[in-house]
Amino acid sequence: MKRILGQRSLLMVALGVILAALATTAITAQAKPTSKSSSSSTKRVSTTLVTKNFSVTKVAFANDPKIKTCVRITVYGTFQYKKNVTIGYKGMTFRSYTDRKIISPTMTAKTFAAPRCTGAGKAVRVSKASLYQRWYATDCTFNPGIGVSALPWTVSVAPTITCGDVTAAQRKASFSSAAASYRQSNSGKVVSFGGSPSQSHGCLSLDASVQVYKKNASDNADASFKVCPS
Repeated sequence: MKRILGQRSLLMVALGVILAALATTAITAQAKPTSKSSSSSTKRVSTTLVTKNFSVTKVAFANDPKIKTCVRITVYGTFQYKKNVTIGYKGMTFRSYTDRKIISPTMTAKTFAAPRCTGAGKAVRVSKASLYQRWYATDCTFNPGIGVSALPWTVSVAPTITCGDVTAAQRKASFSSAAASYRQSNSGKVVSFGGSPSQSHGCLSLDASVQVYKKNASDNADASFKVCPS
């Protein structure tokens, strides 16, 4: 009888050891998440405010028979935006751009004559001119949350060169005196693009147009540009 009781005691001790080991294993497994769930989460690495100057230039042609004038169109200013870098599954990196702003966009137009509008050409005076700027989202978002700091800028649906009819920020300046060079200044004015983050290249589109007049005739010289993050 004593021998049987001794064997039972040994079995109870062994069973207790096994149960304790199983409980420790369960607690350890619960405390340490699996590597799969950890790697699938996303983590924002950084948000950086970037401010850079830009300058874009193209030569366009007002080709009405009574005009036939080349126009060198230049727009310059400051592009400001927030660059968001996020690391995702398996270390993949994603970039998005928010709070994009065009600050003090200045436009100049110089009229000249040259074969096929190449080279510097000789300056040509025109009777008067009107300069237009039109800014919109390059991805053709219909309403990307465009705002402007003050008049004479306006925001409305407008025809654009690359996107058709979309919401755009617009500015027109007219000059009534004869000259070969005109300048539309927008010192301190801000064109801002809010709404959802741009997940692509973050570029903004600009349509620039110059309407030139010679006596009783007029014609437009048009150019389109992209202003992009670095």
